[in-house]
Amino acid sequence: MVILTIAMSIAFQAFSGTIRGWKRGTEVIDGIKHGDFAMTHLASAVNSSIYFLNQRKSYAFKIEKGTSSGLPADTISFVTASSAFMPESSPLKYGPHRIKLYIDDDDRGNPALFAFAMPAIANDEEYEDEYDSEPMLVSRAIQGLEIMLYDEELEDWTDEWEKENSIPERVKLTLFVASDDEDEEPIEFVRIIDIPVSQSVKAKLSGPTNTE
Repeated sequence: MVILTIAMSIAFQAFSGTIRGWKRGTEVIDGIKHGDFAMTHLASAVNSSIYFLNQRKSYAFKIEKGTSSGLPADTISFVTASSAFMPESSPLKYGPHRIKLYIDDDDRGNPALFAFAMPAIANDEEYEDEYDSEPMLVSRAIQGLEIMLYDEELEDWTDEWEKENSIPERVKLTLFVASDDEDEEPIEFVRIIDIPVSQSVKAKLSGPTNTE
């Protein structure tokens, strides 16, 4: 009986370890799918950013810093021509529009990645209040979002963005896919993007027509 008990205990521990490993492996695979999907769409949207200088700051690139459950929970808002994150039924899908991505609690009370679209020249807060539009849940697996900008003078990344009516040349996007196990580190998806339209805007503003 003693030998049988010991054997059963060893077998149970091995079985439990296998189950934990299988669950963790499945969780990682699902997390990679969610992170890769969201990062591909986010990079597409940022790459297709649109910018025109005007006094209303209609095309401004906006960032708000935040945290949630110990992870970065930044908000990013910009005008784009990409259909990324846009449902098929959206009238904004095939034209320039402002997209806002942020971390907020879902209907279960857990942090998740949301996207909100509005007309290109709309004001973020005024549009949400006036039209009572619903945000789109992108992924419950993604519980963190960090936006960093490259400072050429410092030659380093910074989280400060004080240019209210402009667009950055280079951004670093990081998505965090958290685990149900608090002891596990979140999976990070990182992408560095040189925004194409910023180069043309910079060249135009520094041209002879604008320096005379």
